[in-house]
Amino acid sequence: MRWEPLSRTKTASIARIALYSREIVEQPGSSLSTPRAGKWWCGGLCLVLPEVSLASAPARSNGIVQKFLGEELTYQIGFWLFNRCGEAKTTFVQTEYQGVYRATLAGRTLGFVDVVLGRYRYSYASYLELSPKGDRLRPLRFTLTKKRIGKESKYSVTFNYSKKQLIFSRVTHNQESHSHQETQPMKEGLIYEDYLTLFYNFRYGCYGPIQRGRTYHLPLHVHKGMSSIDLSIASREEEEKHRKEETNKKGKDFFLRFRVNREDVSSNSGDIEGWLSSDATPVKGTIKDVILFGDLWGELIARKAGAHRKIGRKI
Repeated sequence: MRWEPLSRTKTASIARIALYSREIVEQPGSSLSTPRAGKWWCGGLCLVLPEVSLASAPARSNGIVQKFLGEELTYQIGFWLFNRCGEAKTTFVQTEYQGVYRATLAGRTLGFVDVVLGRYRYSYASYLELSPKGDRLRPLRFTLTKKRIGKESKYSVTFNYSKKQLIFSRVTHNQESHSHQETQPMKEGLIYEDYLTLFYNFRYGCYGPIQRGRTYHLPLHVHKGMSSIDLSIASREEEEKHRKEETNKKGKDFFLRFRVNREDVSSNSGDIEGWLSSDATPVKGTIKDVILFGDLWGELIARKAGAHRKIGRKI
């Protein structure tokens, strides 16, 4: 039997099938909860993929992919008098499926705080692709995972463009396992974003250049009924006021603030403020009113430019 190279469209379609079907069948305790190599269940039908990589040629890329593919940003996390109670890292890599990428923001507690909080871990992960026009990224599946000893919760959103449907799913593992799923129709002509696609699209300039004194009304669809957030860039006067409070002023060119869902950042308010560099790289951010911490801040300590990294794991 002779294998024919698969086109970008076909490999991306297979990736979507895997993502969509996983959303439908994944249940706590099910043998299907952990994907096995090359095998996916689709409404009772088993789709078997070859063990070899499906991408026979480099994925088509435009400016936004070239800019961020392989980038790693590493942040030191602190609060109050603790300058290093945790760490976080963002990554943007190509999956084995041609034209499908994976972006992550993952963090963990360290040292004494790690012990007290039961080895707390969290991660945002988004599978994404280029939009049909190729001028921006669009999400396929977004997952928010929180873990600590004896407890794990996972919240996900699947963006099913073929069925024009958003699928919201929540699974919690504690002493007992619970799951819940609901759907919402996708509207024609709207731009759909999750936290990570918005992170890269905004930095790339998809919503215009960064301007002091401007408020951006940005799409965000990570919860049912939620469709946008407002991100405000401070005026020069307010910016200078906040800059005087910073010990390290390097790279802190634009001061911003916005508000997200409180549960997503374990905050009583959901308010976030921080600094962008002149090239729109987040150099510092503070989540206000975090449960057990108060104001929790993260500051950029290392940046690795894009090197077109690729991962060989299954979606």
